[in-house]
Amino acid sequence: MERKYVNTLYGKLSYLIGDGNYPVIFLHGFGGTGNTWLRLEPYLKKDIMPVFIDLLGHGHSDKPDIDYTIDQQCKAIIDLINELKINKFSLAGNSYGGWISLKLSSDYIEPENLFLIDSAGISPALSNESKEKMDDIISSILKVRNYKNRDALYKIMENNKKDSEKITDEELKKIRSKTYIIWGKDDKTIDIKYGLTLNKKIESEFIEIDNAGHTPFINEPEKIAGIINNAVKP
Repeated sequence: MERKYVNTLYGKLSYLIGDGNYPVIFLHGFGGTGNTWLRLEPYLKKDIMPVFIDLLGHGHSDKPDIDYTIDQQCKAIIDLINELKINKFSLAGNSYGGWISLKLSSDYIEPENLFLIDSAGISPALSNESKEKMDDIISSILKVRNYKNRDALYKIMENNKKDSEKITDEELKKIRSKTYIIWGKDDKTIDIKYGLTLNKKIESEFIEIDNAGHTPFINEPEKIAGIINNAVKP
C-alpha cells in the first residue's frame, strides 16, 4: 500500500491506498490510525481498493486547532473523496469511525455498502467518564502511538460528550445504503445492545462475531474481510 496526502478544508489528511478498482474507505476508532486495518488487507479480494484514512488529529494527518466535530471529520473525508474522483464506493467504520460513517451516510453521501463495526454514535461516549479517566485513556493511547496529538484527542473527547453530536433517529432513517452491523460478541467498550438498537433503526443485517471484542477485524480479519468481499460487487 502507498501512503498519500490530500489537502482538505482543515489541513492535510493522510491515507494508505492499495491496488484494485473498487474503493472501500475505512475509518478507524478513537486514538487509532489507518494502520489499524492492515491485518484485514491481505484477505480482501483483489478487485477492492482499500483506502485506510488517518482521521484528523490522528496518525500522519494534521492536528489543527479546531473543535473536532463529527461534521468537521466528515467534511475532510468528503474533500478526499472528491480528490480521488470516486462516486461508486463502500464505507467501513469502527467505533468513532463508525460514528463518522453514520453521519456521512445520513447527511453527506450514499455509499453502496455501509459496514458498521462496533460503532459509536448512539452509545455513551468515553468522555462521559471523569477528567481523570479521560486523561488515563489518552495516556494509554499515547504510550502505543506517540503522534504528539494529546490536545487533539482531548478536544475530540470533550466534543463527543455533547448531546448535539449524537446520531439521531431522524438521521438513521435517512440511511439508504445496504448496511451491515458487525459486532464482536465480547466487546467490553460498546455493549452489543447498541448494535442491536442500530439494527432495529436501520434496515440492516446484524452479524455477531465470536471470539472478538471491540476490534473484530484484528481478532478475526478473515471473517470481516469475507463479509466485505461477499457484499461488494465491483
